[in-house]
Amino acid sequence: MSPQRSPESLSQQEFDYDRTVALSDGVFAIALTILVLTISFPELTGAGRGRLGTELEHRAPQLTAYALSFAVIALLWLRHHAFFRVLKRIDLTLSVFNLTYLALIAFLPYPTRLLGVYGDRAISVIAYATTNLLIGLIAGLMRLHAALAGLSERPSADVWVWQITVPAVFLLSIVLAFLSPTAAKWSWLLLAFVPRLARKARRTNPTASA
Repeated sequence: MSPQRSPESLSQQEFDYDRTVALSDGVFAIALTILVLTISFPELTGAGRGRLGTELEHRAPQLTAYALSFAVIALLWLRHHAFFRVLKRIDLTLSVFNLTYLALIAFLPYPTRLLGVYGDRAISVIAYATTNLLIGLIAGLMRLHAALAGLSERPSADVWVWQITVPAVFLLSIVLAFLSPTAAKWSWLLLAFVPRLARKARRTNPTASA
């Protein structure tokens, strides 16, 4: 039987949780918002205004990178929300992991810009994939620490599918980028199969905690 907590400790727990979630949601919201700034605005004057359609076509890679990162950050927010929803409490180590995680989320618009403007260069693809790889690894460390420290229940099999498969795909794309940046970007389509793998893992091990 768990020990009784005083009203003060419960209040402190809610205070820490609410502040952490509020900060996290704020960083996610800002990152989603400033993504649009990664799309350059065509500056046309006089007769050059007739080239607007062409200039917008030239920005198609930037729009694609924007859509990709918006989807990535939105998914990361959903996963982050699901993780914090099952937390019993938050300790200092988890707070440090979470701040590191948020730093990478806030940084993601920068490699998104690189990918949109210089998507044919290996270094741009590697920068984008590395950022997402680190995000995935930190997320995995947060869940592992929470489970080992008794901050949450043991993660279910489908959760670990997400935490292992997503960084693995981005790691694969980093290797491919040295050979072909285009092939590396196409490899990200493998992420579309992660939900199916997660559902299969949950059916295989239905008794695991969420």
